[in-house]
Amino acid sequence: MRLGGSKESLFPRFNTCYTQHMLTLKKFFDWVLTLNLILVTGLCVYLWSTGNLAIQVGAPAAEQRGGQSAVDAETEQLFIATVREEVDRQLGQPIEGYTPDMFLAVFPGLVATDFEDVEASIGKYVVVEGQLVHVTPPNTPLHSAAEAVSSRGLATLLRNIAERTQIDLTNSGTITDIMRSLSAE
Repeated sequence: MRLGGSKESLFPRFNTCYTQHMLTLKKFFDWVLTLNLILVTGLCVYLWSTGNLAIQVGAPAAEQRGGQSAVDAETEQLFIATVREEVDRQLGQPIEGYTPDMFLAVFPGLVATDFEDVEASIGKYVVVEGQLVHVTPPNTPLHSAAEAVSSRGLATLLRNIAERTQIDLTNSGTITDIMRSLSAE
């Protein structure tokens, strides 16, 4: 066996493992996978450039946002579980997600402005002239649960409530304090 310039392989058994049909099939799948990668990348670039795909790079959701105090993920998860369980207890578990109307019905201490910039399954909530409005991106197909508040939206709701009630969840404030403020009329 020669090493320099020889057509012989260093691993002769390797070449005999594949038949010509298998090598052709391997080349075919290599091309298919490459084409898929190019198409998916192109689709992502197209969706991003048209505004239909948001790529968020940077601070995680639990870090500080727009002057609001940071809340750790464990506190957010506790709040999310607590408010969902209370809605389930009083109204029954919703089939298509939790909407602001459900939370407002169960918690008398909530106000419409607490839902400002709260993310929904599709879009977000804003307050216009004192009324809560669900805003969706243009040309986005909607589904029956589009208005459901997402987990990320409930984390935003927690920060909004904490800011309005001046409960500092990074120091001495607790979820119990938040829930008391929601139960008060």
